[in-house]
Amino acid sequence: MIIKKELKNATFEYDEVKKVFTLYDQEGFNGTIELNKVYAFAFMRFVVRMAQRNWLRQSKKIDKNLDKSIESVLQSEDVDHPDQIKFL
Repeated sequence: MIIKKELKNATFEYDEVKKVFTLYDQEGFNGTIELNKVYAFAFMRFVVRMAQRNWLRQSKKIDKNLDKSIESVLQSEDVDHPDQIKFL
């Protein structure tokens, strides 16, 4: 039995008799990759891991609380800091 999945840019096929996983490019049989069952399983594990990695990745949102308000910082222009360099 051959299991076949056709997409817009590629076609995937698995032959249960030969135990071969085949990938075709969008133009048909010009670019073909055949994987035996061991390599096909390794490829599928890789795909699942990448999907889980991207799906389970949490976005890091860090809320920073400022000690001073923006207005007070903008009003005090003459604040000298020891790490600042003064240009003449």
